Amino acid sequence: MTNSTKDAMFNLKGKTAVVTGASRGIGRNVALRLAEAGADLILWGRDIEGLRNTAAEIEGLGANAATHALDVTDREAVECATETAIRTMGKIDTVVVNAGLNELKPFLEQEPSDWNRMIGTNLYGAIHTLQAVGRHMTERKSGSVITMASIYSFVGAPSNSIYCLTKGGLLQLSKALAVEWSRFNVRVNAICPGWIETALTEPYMRDERSVNAGLRQIPLRRFGRPSDIGPMAVYLASDESQWVTGQSFVIDGGQIAR
Repeated sequence: MTNSTKDAMFNLKGKTAVVTGASRGIGRNVALRLAEAGADLILWGRDIEGLRNTAAEIEGLGANAATHALDVTDREAVECATETAIRTMGKIDTVVVNAGLNELKPFLEQEPSDWNRMIGTNLYGAIHTLQAVGRHMTERKSGSVITMASIYSFVGAPSNSIYCLTKGGLLQLSKALAVEWSRFNVRVNAICPGWIETALTEPYMRDERSVNAGLRQIPLRRFGRPSDIGPMAVYLASDESQWVTGQSFVIDGGQIAR
């Protein structure tokens, strides 16, 4: 690709993006890819050291980065971080709602503390972020919202019942907001990763039988990497996707196409 072509497509220079759960895994890679495309980043998460490491890499790419340690389940903290982001960067053009967690356990063994943690982060955390940033975007009448759903927004899996519930809910919320916010020129789309090698999927990776069974389900015969997700986020944050909203982009090596 020539420099002129690169400059013409997916150029995020002058744009600012918030990424939640940006200290590692998919969130970290998405933040780095947005920075490579020219965006300035605001990084949210609980791991301040991880956020600082991500910020240092972003600054090494020539972009600006600010960090804010918070737990997305804390609504007041999210609202405060949003106000700080707007004050620091002037505006928010894109938000990537990525913070999430999973706890593998058969449904009948789930305790309230288990589902409260997952629902709290994966759904309430998303709602807090979407409300706080959404107010800013709808007032500006401009913005791209990217939620990190999952293939488990569509299909079920053993010991993943509550995770499936939360990701299915997040996908439906994304579709509803795409319709509701369309009149404000705010686009809402979901990325739905398959099995990505991150800390979240590490429990699977300890079980050779699960790994082999998982690979058999994936036509491309490999697990995904965080770097497989970042490019889609760049596209959805860019002006090239101005007529794209309410969509679900599955990136899973062909798993649910079988």
